[in-house]
Amino acid sequence: MARVINRLTARQVATAKPGHHADGGGLYLQVTDSLAKSWVFRYERLGRRREMGLGSVQVVTLQEARQKAMEQRRLLARGEDPLALRVSSRASGLRTWGECVDEYIAKCQPEWKNDAQAHQWEQSLRDYGPDRKLPVTAIDTPTVVACLNKIWTTKTETATRVRNRIERVWDWAKYSNLVAGENPARWKGHLIHVFPKASKVKKVKHHAAMPYAEVPALMRQLRKSDIKTCNALRFTILTAARTEETVGARWEEFNFAKARWVIPAERMKGGEAHVVPLCTEALAILNSLPRDRPPFSLSENTMLFYLQKPKNLGLPYTVHGFRSTFRDWAAEETDVENHIVEMALAHKIKDKTEAAYRRGQLIAKRRELMQAWEAYLSTG
Repeated sequence: MARVINRLTARQVATAKPGHHADGGGLYLQVTDSLAKSWVFRYERLGRRREMGLGSVQVVTLQEARQKAMEQRRLLARGEDPLALRVSSRASGLRTWGECVDEYIAKCQPEWKNDAQAHQWEQSLRDYGPDRKLPVTAIDTPTVVACLNKIWTTKTETATRVRNRIERVWDWAKYSNLVAGENPARWKGHLIHVFPKASKVKKVKHHAAMPYAEVPALMRQLRKSDIKTCNALRFTILTAARTEETVGARWEEFNFAKARWVIPAERMKGGEAHVVPLCTEALAILNSLPRDRPPFSLSENTMLFYLQKPKNLGLPYTVHGFRSTFRDWAAEETDVENHIVEMALAHKIKDKTEAAYRRGQLIAKRRELMQAWEAYLSTG
């Protein structure tokens, strides 16, 4: 009897628990204890069982994984060993920069806090890094400098991250015997002589937070579009969350029965788990999204660009500024106690005596606050 293939569904991929889940034909979904997901291809060659990685779920879709598995089965049918071919390809220096980036991300993903981190790496290196089609052996200092020159003074924080990511991928390529010599993206003793220190670059002045009186009109505009960025921005405003908390959200963090979003400690700025009571509109946004991928798998600046770029909204505000907007509204339009607002924003209560008495999470009171915020955003 022929082996059954294409067993997995997109929903099964999205909700899979730790372990190996067979799609058939040697393709498996590998889920670690931290719920990082990647594809592997298992086969037997000359009596020896072998396994090769095909990339992370964040980078490689179910259909793409099946196509890659089919390619490996074709190699086996021709009497070739897929892993041996991969190794010989690396040894000959034929690997592209893009292939190295993808493989490094797949290797590191189990160690990272969430799937969004892999997406951020891929997006930043695709937008600002070397051409993915270049051989990894062609990534030299002029190539790196040309990439960073475009953004070092205008997007300094992004530039420093891109430089660091290029350095790490190149180091991995050297460890894998794909390249040799000094790392062209290293900072000390090298690029430090080319670019000014990030701390010395004139900081771009942050835009002011949107006045709370203007936010209902913005929400009406965002509700007219069903694109992912608009949904993510609405959700962020409704929950008074930080950008990284939204883009890194995972389905398992949401308790729909209790209408709560439990953000784990490792994803919080303060290092403590945070519970967000979800209002009706926030729940509706979540329920409208497909479950075969993280709810808001965007790069860290996508919402900001949508907010500020003239071709989109063209507003002089930041996404993070909506947290200040929420605070201003709560202070001026409600009689909610300050410490409840602080807890809604996941801020530490500075007064130690008050903090000692406020160890509970005050979910009921915070739910009333978030429902009042939702009601306000629906006015006008």
